[in-house]
Amino acid sequence: MQKLLNSILRNRTLLLFLLLFCLSLQFIVKNHDYQQSSFIAFNNDLSSSFFKVRHKFTSYIKRQKHNEQLVAENQFLLSQLITKNNQIFLLDSIPFDVIPAEVIRNSIQLKHNYITLNKGEKDGVKKEMGVITATGVVGIVNNRNAQTSGVISLLNKSLRVNAKIKKSNHFGSLYWNGESPNTMVLSDVPLAAKVTIGDTIVTGGMSAIFPAEIPLGVISATEVPINDNYYNLRVSLFQDMTNISQVYLVHFPSAGIIKEMINDNE
Repeated sequence: MQKLLNSILRNRTLLLFLLLFCLSLQFIVKNHDYQQSSFIAFNNDLSSSFFKVRHKFTSYIKRQKHNEQLVAENQFLLSQLITKNNQIFLLDSIPFDVIPAEVIRNSIQLKHNYITLNKGEKDGVKKEMGVITATGVVGIVNNRNAQTSGVISLLNKSLRVNAKIKKSNHFGSLYWNGESPNTMVLSDVPLAAKVTIGDTIVTGGMSAIFPAEIPLGVISATEVPINDNYYNLRVSLFQDMTNISQVYLVHFPSAGIIKEMINDNE
């Protein structure tokens, strides 16, 4: 306490000046409209800058929470939508479920590309689970450990996905020909199908991996190989395969039963 009093006494002249200066400013601002408006404008400039900085800071702090909330909402909506579009496949009446995950590695420059996710066996991930986003298919889980999962990317020449033209239900096989990372080829669509540029392509649901009606892309070009009765359709993907961050792994409740049925029919 004595040190504080000594400091005040040593700086009493400066403190008295600051006090009188502040009082004079207050009298000037109160009694002169121009000075008052100028002071208010100056104060607004200072405060607005402060509030902008504070808003950016709090937004940054809350961003992770907002992202987690958005992921949870998407997870719920995707689960509801997939279940609604695939009631015929719910042989055991258990609804579809999705597991959110983040991409920690995504190769796109190879002929056989793979993706690594930050979710693994401890999170419920199993082999041959389909991996999707809100706008399309990403790949299929081919291995996993406790912490992470490896996914065969859609940009892998060895992967084929059952797909169909949405408006006509004509089925085909969707694959990547190793060229553009955002363009696939849909083969085995019969010439009897009425095909139009811009038609939407979705998953066919004729497998135990991807449910039906997951959006894939639109037809951008048509081709008929010589002496063939089937189209080769170019499909522009909805999902940008070069920019993937948040994905969802699909739990197919009837996968085991459907696999047995497929094997019995082969």
